[in-house]
Amino acid sequence: MEQKIKKLDVPGFLTDFSRRNQFKPMVVELASGRKKERFLENAYFLGFHCKMEIGSGDKIYLFKATKNYQFIGEIVFEISGLKEVSYGKESEIESVILKFDKAKYIVKVFGRPNNEMRRETIAKVAYFIWERKGGIGSQELENWAEAERIVQDWVRVFSDEFIKV
Repeated sequence: MEQKIKKLDVPGFLTDFSRRNQFKPMVVELASGRKKERFLENAYFLGFHCKMEIGSGDKIYLFKATKNYQFIGEIVFEISGLKEVSYGKESEIESVILKFDKAKYIVKVFGRPNNEMRRETIAKVAYFIWERKGGIGSQELENWAEAERIVQDWVRVFSDEFIKV
């Protein structure tokens, strides 16, 4: 059963959904008309970030992790021109439906969080922090703790300017 989310509630809903489902396996389907195809598979859900802008349209950023990503920019998928957000749940599968003019993305999250992917993502973010500091010194514990905080709150990826949008 699909439940429409009010526009004002979208940022809060996506934040709650992200906290509840971080590092779970996911697939993303693209539905256009009667045609539905897998857009992304073999990935793990990291979170959503919603940027509501008057005039230029709303944007949603989907953070995803795969087994072989190398750069922090590879974890972001941008969805712009959003018209409507809905939520659905079938047995153990939760889904967020992002509707546009003539198509929609269906983000399906299922299963249990993958701790290996969580550790790998934190390690990569810690490396990015070390790189940003000029690669000087070995403050591994500090960088690791900072990376854990960033991974828990993906909005910091933007506010700390790891990714500029």
